[in-house]
Amino acid sequence: MYLRKEPLRGNGKAKFILVKDSTYTRGIKILKTILKIYCKEQTNISALCYDGIGEELLYGMDANPEKVKLLDIFSDPYGWYEGNNLDELMSVNFIIENFCDYKGVLCIYSLTSLLIHNGIDKVYKMLHRLLHSNADLQILAFCHLGVHDLRESEIIDRMATTSLRFKSEEDVVLLQSTVHYSSGKITSQLWDCKIDDNFNFLSITDVQLKKKPVKVKEPDPTENLTFNLLLNDEEMEVRSQVQLPYTQVQNSLDSVIENDYDDEEDPDDDLDI
Repeated sequence: MYLRKEPLRGNGKAKFILVKDSTYTRGIKILKTILKIYCKEQTNISALCYDGIGEELLYGMDANPEKVKLLDIFSDPYGWYEGNNLDELMSVNFIIENFCDYKGVLCIYSLTSLLIHNGIDKVYKMLHRLLHSNADLQILAFCHLGVHDLRESEIIDRMATTSLRFKSEEDVVLLQSTVHYSSGKITSQLWDCKIDDNFNFLSITDVQLKKKPVKVKEPDPTENLTFNLLLNDEEMEVRSQVQLPYTQVQNSLDSVIENDYDDEEDPDDDLDI
């Protein structure tokens, strides 16, 4: 998935998109919007649901349920994991064993549950291994900021290719996008965006560009003229050969006026008033 002109992708591949959630701004809307973008592409999608029922994650997206393979660890209504206990399913080893060679998009809903059960060190090693050993794997993860301390949040945030966080819950929201480049460069922007009820981006506008004053076009005085002021090549050649009287070079000695700069006499003194 490539987003060259959108905040989700920066100018390269969206290897790891992290959607941040807090008690003040819900991030589930942007998570489902991005997941729907992936659903429109020709790629495999698997969703690990730790925080809620998998069907609720897809509700309202108007996406083909067969497009996303739901691994509903939260309730497991379809018996995906017969014989596995909850500790095994919540372990980072389960993800490594099943998705280390996976080609497609892995949606983790959410990293918070993994961090609580495994700790930041194990989750960091898991993400590092997945991101660096498999070029065909892309990760879309959800994280509840209010649950974690500053150290955990910063570690996960620095691993992400793109971090997204809402600044508002209104119909027109401010989306903060932080893109981490492989060169070490980090860019952060605010986007004014609209998302409809079916989780589609209606518009995305850079806030800084919106604030720039619009330049007023100065009127062209020749716009409504009834004659043409433009000359063709032949007319321009003729014009270049024309010499006006005041542009001619006078070589005659009689036409040369010499000024005596040492003469301090005022010419006005000769006037008889």
